[in-house]
Amino acid sequence: MEVTKDTETLQENKRVGFIYLSQEDCIKAGGLNMKGTLEAIQKSFELHGKDEVIQPSKPVIRWGGPETEETRGRIMTMPSYLGGELDVAGMKWIPSMPENPKKIGQPRASAIIILTDPYNGFPLAIMDGTIVSAMRTGAATGVAAKYLANPDSRTVGIIGAGVQSRTQLMAITSVFENQIEQIKVYDLNEEKTKQFAKEMQSELNVSVISSGSAENAIRESDIVITATMSTYPYVKGEWLKEGAFHSEISFWDTDPQEVIHYDKVVVDDFEHVKHHAVDVSYRAVRDGIIAEEDVLNLGGVITNKVVGRENNKQKILFNPIGMSIHDISEAFRVYNNAKDNGIGKDLSLWEYPHWL
Repeated sequence: MEVTKDTETLQENKRVGFIYLSQEDCIKAGGLNMKGTLEAIQKSFELHGKDEVIQPSKPVIRWGGPETEETRGRIMTMPSYLGGELDVAGMKWIPSMPENPKKIGQPRASAIIILTDPYNGFPLAIMDGTIVSAMRTGAATGVAAKYLANPDSRTVGIIGAGVQSRTQLMAITSVFENQIEQIKVYDLNEEKTKQFAKEMQSELNVSVISSGSAENAIRESDIVITATMSTYPYVKGEWLKEGAFHSEISFWDTDPQEVIHYDKVVVDDFEHVKHHAVDVSYRAVRDGIIAEEDVLNLGGVITNKVVGRENNKQKILFNPIGMSIHDISEAFRVYNNAKDNGIGKDLSLWEYPHWL
């Protein structure tokens, strides 16, 4: 091979670099833009429905049985690859420690995401994943509601007044833009509920009221969201109005026996739900209340492989486990925005490899 200046430069330049994005950088790069997040999650659901993703089951570090996740905490590792137009790999490392807010005045969850070039294996970015994780979880409910809720939905009932409830409502009001008329919120902490209602009403420009009980928040709501750290079930399927859509993003709010009140049960990926072995949809199948073949994956609904809502009277439960492909799709969106706008720090993995 003839050696030219370009090939000499190629041989000499062995630096491998990546962008580091702090949480503040992610926000500057549009991390709080829910419409952008909804588009990213829509893409990842579509790729999932087309079988154009690779998503191993996520290992979970627990200090005890599944129930300890809501008390002692857990750490999850979530890798995946998305094909199609995204063509990117990555991983989210996400500890969740429920006592953090009370004990040390810090968030329950923190996360780091690594984006990787799937061809040379080098990192594209190492970034905060906390904002990405919260936004994509809200957006998953938003995309599910787009396909599974009644299109004329007007009222939302939400249980829980934490961080995750914020992005849930951001997503719902973005999908049903200028359509949601009232949001009812209930949390065991009355003062927290009132403050949350005040802040969300100002942010979303929608009437948000405190509800006196979970039952009151759920009854007569077109869309119901349960986003709590409850360690026991309290939701009654009979509380849901005809045609209601219920997104349960937490684990223990609904007893498996209550699943008989729903006409359809939809998840993001039931194989992952089974691996985690916690969610109400898994326990309902395990206990023989519903058959596994009756649980639908949302990606299949979106790609018309299976039928979702068939009429305006069906009660539908959406019970996602949370998929890494959503984190990577949304992180890749934020990363590209950051790269295009010169946001973040350019760091090196090495200037020259110590071993070849």
